[in-house]
Amino acid sequence: MGSKNNDEERDGSNGGFALGLLVGATIGALAAVLFAPKSGQQTRQQLKDLANQQKDKLRNQWEDTKINAAIAVDDAKEKLGVVAEQAKGTVDGLADKAKGTVDQLAEGTKATVDKFQKRY
Repeated sequence: MGSKNNDEERDGSNGGFALGLLVGATIGALAAVLFAPKSGQQTRQQLKDLANQQKDKLRNQWEDTKINAAIAVDDAKEKLGVVAEQAKGTVDGLADKAKGTVDQLAEGTKATVDKFQKRY
């Protein structure tokens, strides 16, 4: 169970790492564009291109996140269904056992009452 939690923690941190990497790359690229010796028009064009690239990367990251979330939801639903079936089986088994015990007690009580009535 411990290794599964570690795997889940690692899976959960991948999105944060990717976002951090994306933000760091954006800041680095922005700094490189701003400090490069170019004309204003060239700098503006580079900034526009950089913004479009980062927008595309963010869109891709968002799509990946949505897909991963959908997979996680489907997996959770499946696991919940299995647990619900197991719980239902356990409850049904306990109910059957309880019914059997009650039936035995009822038969024993009836037999005792019958014996008592025959004697008196």
